[in-house]
Amino acid sequence: MRITLDIIAAVSFLSTIVFGTAGLIGLFRFPDPYSRLQSGSLCGTTAVFSMFIGALALAPNGAVAARIVILTVFFMVSSPTSSHIVARFIWNSGVSPWKPEEKD
Repeated sequence: MRITLDIIAAVSFLSTIVFGTAGLIGLFRFPDPYSRLQSGSLCGTTAVFSMFIGALALAPNGAVAARIVILTVFFMVSSPTSSHIVARFIWNSGVSPWKPEEKD
């Protein structure tokens, strides 16, 4: 049973690295702020959620697992909310969502 949980944790931590790297590449690769925000927030949320799953698999007892679940719920509410606030700020500043940034 413990070997299975270790494998689940290792796969979760590996997916954390993959999603985090993909989000970082997206921040530099996409042309406009909306695409960058979407890449960063989606991959960042997925990476952190994967890390919580890995930590949950390695939790030594129920009390620690309950704390990880509470942190996961808080993160799943606060992360999309903060991304929405940033997107609303970009929208209110007048940046067009369908026109890439001009590079000098």
